[in-house]
Amino acid sequence: MEIYNETGKTKSSSLMITRPIGALLVGMSQPFTALTNETITAFIERANGNNTDILPAEFPLKAFLGASTVGNPAIYTQDSFTTALAEICEEGSVNLLDGEALKIRLDGLKSGVTYSLHGLEYPRVANSVAKFDRKIIMTGEAQRRLEVSEQEVMLIEGIDSIIEMNVAYSSGLVCKYIPEEIKAISRDVDAVKLITAGVEAGTVQAANFDLPGLVSFPLVNEFNRVVNVDVKKKTDAPVNLYFKNNVQTY
Repeated sequence: MEIYNETGKTKSSSLMITRPIGALLVGMSQPFTALTNETITAFIERANGNNTDILPAEFPLKAFLGASTVGNPAIYTQDSFTTALAEICEEGSVNLLDGEALKIRLDGLKSGVTYSLHGLEYPRVANSVAKFDRKIIMTGEAQRRLEVSEQEVMLIEGIDSIIEMNVAYSSGLVCKYIPEEIKAISRDVDAVKLITAGVEAGTVQAANFDLPGLVSFPLVNEFNRVVNVDVKKKTDAPVNLYFKNNVQTY
């Protein structure tokens, strides 16, 4: 289901989807690496007024796509057009009751780029929905401890500003990682993140093992989950941390 397809705009109107969907197929006539100030906002407008946030206001589009594709199909570019399938539910489509709608807004768009959104319907209704969040460790701040026991994925922007990260697991163990080790864990969990198609059908021109500027870190595995992360960093630049988890709806 096509939701949006426009060129020459710097922002969209408020896009309203009344059919239940489970994922957004995001398209743009530029490579992923060209994303700069594009943002996306998404929430479920509930009939009782208690709206359910999916993406907080003006969440970076590159972070949404990066966090959504961890462990899933990679971001794909062919003939200079990039597509990414970003799930907003893990088990099916958003549960929408009568009078409810999913609302989406795009901001910070480039007028010379075409952007598109399609909603994918899944053949079952989910009882949970994805929820994204963002934390900023500011310039001048040398250390911060974050509780992450309810999160599933963490995306780091500014990895080179991190000195070390102490990760406390539910097993009671605390592991210390430096940036190169964090990158290695990211590649082990999610080996291929960007695919550029070749000229011939079915061929790959390039497969990137990293998203430029973004490093994913898993917070849940088959044995335990991360309880908190204690980040020590340089003070000359900020570090952005993006999170994704799933929350119960109905």
